[in-house]
Amino acid sequence: MRNILLTALLFPLVVTSNEFYGRVAIDARSVTQSEKSKTDIENNESRAGFKGSFAFNKDNSNLSLIYQAEYGFDPVDGKERGDQGTLKQRNTFLGIKSKKYGTLMAGTHDTAFKQAQQGVDLFNDLLPDIKNILPGENRLEDFIGYVSPKFDNYFFKINSIKNPSSGLSNYKSYSLHYEGDNFRGAFAVDNSVQGFDSLRYSVLIPFGLFQLGLLYQESKKLSSDLSSDGKVISIQRKLSDKNKIKFQYAASDLKSRGGKNTTLGFDRLLVNGLTLFIFYSHFDSDTSSKQKEVFSVGIEYKF
Repeated sequence: MRNILLTALLFPLVVTSNEFYGRVAIDARSVTQSEKSKTDIENNESRAGFKGSFAFNKDNSNLSLIYQAEYGFDPVDGKERGDQGTLKQRNTFLGIKSKKYGTLMAGTHDTAFKQAQQGVDLFNDLLPDIKNILPGENRLEDFIGYVSPKFDNYFFKINSIKNPSSGLSNYKSYSLHYEGDNFRGAFAVDNSVQGFDSLRYSVLIPFGLFQLGLLYQESKKLSSDLSSDGKVISIQRKLSDKNKIKFQYAASDLKSRGGKNTTLGFDRLLVNGLTLFIFYSHFDSDTSSKQKEVFSVGIEYKF
């Protein structure tokens, strides 16, 4: 990968796009756990970044150099939260993209397995995120990834990520995707990633004003050789151009025995880019200390 990038930089480059983007999301949250309630203002994965592309000379216009540098920040507590201070690195990479041959990139990135949830999780980056129920929602460093071009409605992703605990083998993550007019589907595999071997199947089906999302996952914890499965069902209904309601149910023993998370939410677009969100979430578990109820009212601004 390094040699390819160095060779590519010898060619003249033409800027084709540069973009500053981000998301600021905070909520007022009431959490009841072990018969105790706490209300606080919390950050919800706020971030900002730059991304863009540079085309090579006109004789090679289908080939471009792409980049992204993205960092998370906490507008509520600043550097008081998180082990990486005020700015926490998110998807940050450099790569080469070809319409004919696909995209090759290196840096820090979400795994193919994580991306295979493809929007089934309606509460991604909020407290009911499926990462609290299922393993596999990983963003890893020392990442080399390849995304194929589309073959009809199909494409695939291959990841190799350095395993810091072993010089003999790397983590592997793969996914195969289908994107059609009537539904989107994905199948993904994690091989020894963060202590798990996993399989994931997901389907996203729009029909009328509704969107149905289904996800099924099987995982084996390598340290104990114990296996279990998990599932996510989500339904979203558009009420108008500005309003939608959301329901999600996730269940698995993989992170907490008897773990179940049921969430009902409502989103209202206030102005372009600014959304008011409200949700109620109940997390159940065989361990009573892990059971909790959450009520949240928040705002999200995307730019």
